[in-house]
Amino acid sequence: MPVPLSIGLVAGLVAAEAAIGAEINFVPEGPEFAAATEEYQAIWKAEGDLIVNALQKATGLVLEPGPIQAIVYEGVSYSGYRERPMRMRASYPSDTKRATLVHELSHRLISDVAPRHVDQHPVIFLFVYDVWLELWGKEFADAQVAVESARRGRYDYESAWRDALALGAAARAERWSKLVAEWQRP
Repeated sequence: MPVPLSIGLVAGLVAAEAAIGAEINFVPEGPEFAAATEEYQAIWKAEGDLIVNALQKATGLVLEPGPIQAIVYEGVSYSGYRERPMRMRASYPSDTKRATLVHELSHRLISDVAPRHVDQHPVIFLFVYDVWLELWGKEFADAQVAVESARRGRYDYESAWRDALALGAAARAERWSKLVAEWQRP
């Protein structure tokens, strides 16, 4: 069940928690994923606080402090939720590992405020691009939209990305603010 949060409480929590970041424990599903696990760990060690701060700044929400368990394996990346571990694809190139961390953490970030029936991709795409842009620049963000848009099967990422980016940054931020306010109404 979503936990209602007041905007003032969220802003205060963001300010208090922003410097702390979040802890993620990456573990390989098997020995063949040790190198990929080390790469995820290195990314998180070097950029984790930046990622958390950018996500919290973009959303006004606070990422759980963790420890978040993340299993590195060869399969579809998955955000997990609370006690359910994240699952991160081992074979992604470094940039896509970074982008996927932001993507999956975004799902976790909104899970306590978004109603369960909400299709989360159009929601997180209201801020994920802007987080990528802030962290790694336009070339990175555009490349990762192309990577996600090319995925076929489980979800129509291409349409969700096209719709989100057609709004422009200001309209995405406005739509995000309206959604959060709507979800927090009693």
